[in-house]
Amino acid sequence: MKRLPLDWFGSEWFGIPIATLALSQVYILLYDHYRIVEFHYAAECFTILGLAIFVFIFTMWVIRGLTSREIKSGGSHWDNLTRMSFISLIPIVLFVGDAQLNVLFPFGAISPELSLIDFYFAYFLSLLLGVLLGYRLYTKEMNPGEMNYAMVIPPLAIGTSVFPAKYLITYFDGFNAELIGFLVVMSLGIFFFLYIFIGTLALSGHVSKKVHEALPTTMLPVGIASLIILNLFAISGFGKIDAFSFTLSSHTLGLLSIMLWGFEVWNFLVVLILLLLRPPRGSLSVWAYGFPLGLFATSTILVSSVTHFEWIFWVFIIIALLLNILWVYGWLNTRIFVRRMREAHQS
Repeated sequence: MKRLPLDWFGSEWFGIPIATLALSQVYILLYDHYRIVEFHYAAECFTILGLAIFVFIFTMWVIRGLTSREIKSGGSHWDNLTRMSFISLIPIVLFVGDAQLNVLFPFGAISPELSLIDFYFAYFLSLLLGVLLGYRLYTKEMNPGEMNYAMVIPPLAIGTSVFPAKYLITYFDGFNAELIGFLVVMSLGIFFFLYIFIGTLALSGHVSKKVHEALPTTMLPVGIASLIILNLFAISGFGKIDAFSFTLSSHTLGLLSIMLWGFEVWNFLVVLILLLLRPPRGSLSVWAYGFPLGLFATSTILVSSVTHFEWIFWVFIIIALLLNILWVYGWLNTRIFVRRMREAHQS
């Protein structure tokens, strides 16, 4: 039986909007450094484009979920851990998109309240998806193709709550500020320790099975240490909120960030060699390169500000150029993927 084109839209498509928002993040950082207005315009365009793509894909994905017999019978995402993990890109888009809108456009009369609602919704959605993944890990018979780094996306998702949190805490006070700070610190513990356990499992799957289609997901660990750096900087910036004190000394913060960034450099070089020697072709998994590189670019700027080494900023420039190239390469692969799906549909 021929598959309907609507059936093409699985959760792996959410990698497109999050990679686009990662590209916007690079231009935000470039604008902060050079103050060239064209970088600001580029950031605005990519943020709006990323959110528009997300709305379109999310709509197609929901319609597919409501109409597909495969999903209604309990298959697809629930039986495939990779697809289930990619659902956690939804709260990441909500967190990152909200934060970028706060950076690029000033708060209006109602936007802080909407941002607060978005934060709580995305936080508990990412927590729920992480719990569901844990349940399936304990109860499901694993296929070789599922043992990949896509499984670290749910723990990564809850760690991205720090992006809008640092803006919300400066606006709200009292209970909301305390709760947001508490949840962000809690999320740091959740995603750090879950990455240790799930990441070890994913690494074992990559090393033992060598599934070529899953190679792009090896970029995801590049984002983990960077996300820890971003959390440490943001949490330290919270300062003292009523009874809670989140301050870290500048020496401790600098030491930890440099150590974590060094691990990121190692990860980045390994995955870069994989990308050059074994480039993926015609797979949507190539979009997995986007978000981790955006995190790595952001953490590189922070480490540069701590060390004052000018050469570290040029590492950021290299990452920014690579992210632009991979974004175009992702669209080329998406075109190949769609063409293959169309040929399969017509045969």
